[in-house]
Amino acid sequence: MATIKQVKNELRHKQWAEEIAECQSSGMKISEWCQMKGISCNTYYRRLRIVRNEFLERSEAPLREIVPLSIATTPTAEEVPVAVKKSPDHKSEKVFIRKNGIEIELPQNTDDHTLLALLRGLQQC
Repeated sequence: MATIKQVKNELRHKQWAEEIAECQSSGMKISEWCQMKGISCNTYYRRLRIVRNEFLERSEAPLREIVPLSIATTPTAEEVPVAVKKSPDHKSEKVFIRKNGIEIELPQNTDDHTLLALLRGLQQC
């Protein structure tokens, strides 16, 4: 059974989470929002850290690992479908990459290393 202190902390953290969401959706700079609410930026960031850590502790789903990308070989067209088409303004061409519901739009002049890294990353999907 939860103690009074635990209940108070949980309510306080819930309030902080609501305030953080309000700040992030306000479109204001954090410093402006904090000044308007009468709290210091340090207090805001301390509360943000506490709320995030509490969320991570409660989260049952494991966090996905970041998969490092390497450019070893060039994927073939069969591995990752790529479509090049004119943009709506007909002034520049764009590269569209689609795979498994993911769509990436890039300018035609995207450098080879970036494009290859994206293609290799999509192979992991």
